[in-house]
Amino acid sequence: MPIPDSFSHAVTSAKNWFSQVFSAPQTSSNSMINSKPRDVQVVPIATNTKVLRSRSWSRLRFEIEYALCRGTTSNSYLIAGEKIAITDPPPETFTEIYLPTLQQTIPISQLDYVILGHFNPNRVPTLKALLGIAPQITFVCSLPCANNLKAAFPNQDIRIFTMRGKETLDLGKGHILKFFPTPSPRWPEALCTYDEKTQILYTDKLFGAHICGDEAFDENWETFKEDQRYYFNCLMASHATHVETALEKISDFHVRMYAVGHGPVVRHSLLDLTKSYAEWSHAQKSREISVALLYASAYGNTATLAQAISLGLTKGGVAVKSINCEFAPPEEIRETLENCDGFIIGTPTIGGHAPTPIHTALGIVLASGNNSKPVGVFGSYGWSGEALDLVEGKLRDAGYRFGFETLKVKFKPDGVALKYCEEVGTDFAQALKKARKVRVPQQAATPMEQAVGRIIGSVCVITAKQGDFSTGMMGGWVSQATFNPPGITMAIAKDRAIESLLYPGGKFALNVLPEGIHTEYMKHFRKNFAPGENRFANFSTAEADNGCIILTDALAYLECTVHERMECGDHWVIYAIVENGKLLQPDAITAINYRKTGTHY
Repeated sequence: MPIPDSFSHAVTSAKNWFSQVFSAPQTSSNSMINSKPRDVQVVPIATNTKVLRSRSWSRLRFEIEYALCRGTTSNSYLIAGEKIAITDPPPETFTEIYLPTLQQTIPISQLDYVILGHFNPNRVPTLKALLGIAPQITFVCSLPCANNLKAAFPNQDIRIFTMRGKETLDLGKGHILKFFPTPSPRWPEALCTYDEKTQILYTDKLFGAHICGDEAFDENWETFKEDQRYYFNCLMASHATHVETALEKISDFHVRMYAVGHGPVVRHSLLDLTKSYAEWSHAQKSREISVALLYASAYGNTATLAQAISLGLTKGGVAVKSINCEFAPPEEIRETLENCDGFIIGTPTIGGHAPTPIHTALGIVLASGNNSKPVGVFGSYGWSGEALDLVEGKLRDAGYRFGFETLKVKFKPDGVALKYCEEVGTDFAQALKKARKVRVPQQAATPMEQAVGRIIGSVCVITAKQGDFSTGMMGGWVSQATFNPPGITMAIAKDRAIESLLYPGGKFALNVLPEGIHTEYMKHFRKNFAPGENRFANFSTAEADNGCIILTDALAYLECTVHERMECGDHWVIYAIVENGKLLQPDAITAINYRKTGTHY
């Protein structure tokens, strides 16, 4: 199929637009270089329906949801009835390869509709390029998305078909599309689409996973169930109530496939994943302690920080109630603040000031007169960050206690900043849980607890690294698990900072300590570290072949790769394969950890 001359002009115009509007500096890392070039995979998935999977094979962005570095896909779907529609064209980084691939599938000049499940500024260049080839396009989206589109094309009269929940769109050949909004604080403009002909539900952000591969469907879904859970924890847990509302709406349709925005199309695990979303959402809502996370975001950077803090709070075992102050009514903000145990406010700085929605939220906070709840302030800024100083000053003057020092990030956060945010969230949650506990007289351990405590193990320090971020912790529950290949198991508490680095494929080093010096290491690594604090500042270290830290005083070390992990109560059980190792002190004796009871380390 010939490619029209308008392609080159459309793509160049889109790239120029993007560079003018989004000129904030980008962070790069040599460790994130692509193993494969980006591409677009086209796969038929149902009658007259294809998916165009724009594939990134490694982590290209520093948002916390990409931290597993498994790559991702940006899925766009083509529905070709008598009229032609596509959903969610990919971001600007794929414009040059997406448009020719789409043209080889259908003539873009004949495209009738572009359906948008949510609005993202980085997709506007692709939308602009499409309009340059097919100016007759009608955009199908929710009302908030329509407002964003009009703002993105201020001097262009674009066609928009707004969906509020009862409208349908007949593409012909039986493809009658139904729509229902699924708003949340992160995506107030979210919209799901259902095709009666194929019984496919186009879920946009729901049910996705950031993982890239050759399989367009989820045949081997059990191998990436943890990726789906991590995606949920990063993006959905902070608005679990909205997820439950979306699940109720979905239950009205007979669905045989989820056409997700990221990752494999969900067909084989549809029932299991739907059930898991319901269970995960209920578990999140049912937590005894809750934190209100209020924010507004001008360019998306403060929202990115909020997502990382939210993940840390979730890991810390508290419920997160996320509120986008730009869209939440004052009554919702007031009610959430009244019922939470602590709150955190995030703000950008615009022209030296906080945006109006943050002023409104701050006014509600100060009007309550209840300064007994711990607070925190965070945000991204471009030059001076006056808004952060303003919010912090108002809260300090009102007598509020701060759970952490105000967190300021200039421009777009990098991976280290986001891991710091995650640790801040976890520490905030742990402090709330400790404050809630009622002191009771120390009771003697039961015979069973004493017996469990007699299970002994070597004293080890586990170290892990991702990009420029390194961390370590004391590991007391380590055991050899297999001979061939040589493998170990270890248990990691869910709220530990190192936990999010120990997914399948993750690298770590296990430092086995000798007798004589182990008590010094135990005392050090069992203390509470401030977010971002260097765990190894007082010790002699070296670097292993896998990039992780080796303690040179160790008796031996093992370089390991995580193979599997299993959720077990309040811990993750990790099975890892030993790739390399060395005995550093052949004559030393392994230090052993003797416990009095099985109720603590």
